[in-house]
Amino acid sequence: MLAYCGINCDECPAYKGTVTTDIGLLEKVAGNSWEGAHSASEWVCLGCTPADKVFLAKDCATCKIRDCAIAKGVQNCAACSDYESCKLMYDFIKGESEPRCNRPE
Repeated sequence: MLAYCGINCDECPAYKGTVTTDIGLLEKVAGNSWEGAHSASEWVCLGCTPADKVFLAKDCATCKIRDCAIAKGVQNCAACSDYESCKLMYDFIKGESEPRCNRPE
């Protein structure tokens, strides 16, 4: 599954921990991300697409890229007519902005 921004959710440790019910992995993600600011339960995530997902990591739920794609009604950012000039995507690709849900384990 691909997120709106193009992240492969199957590679995301939060997604992996959720679908395999690996609490240890979710705790590891929580401890390694944002200086442990969120609990393991806040990293439970089944991916950000479609827009009405019930289980979505706390950071992913506030992602500006996700919000933009939903507002524009696109399946993902690559389908957006503004993709090549999008500052949100440019900063994300450079590693200077969210999404933050796919941090390394």
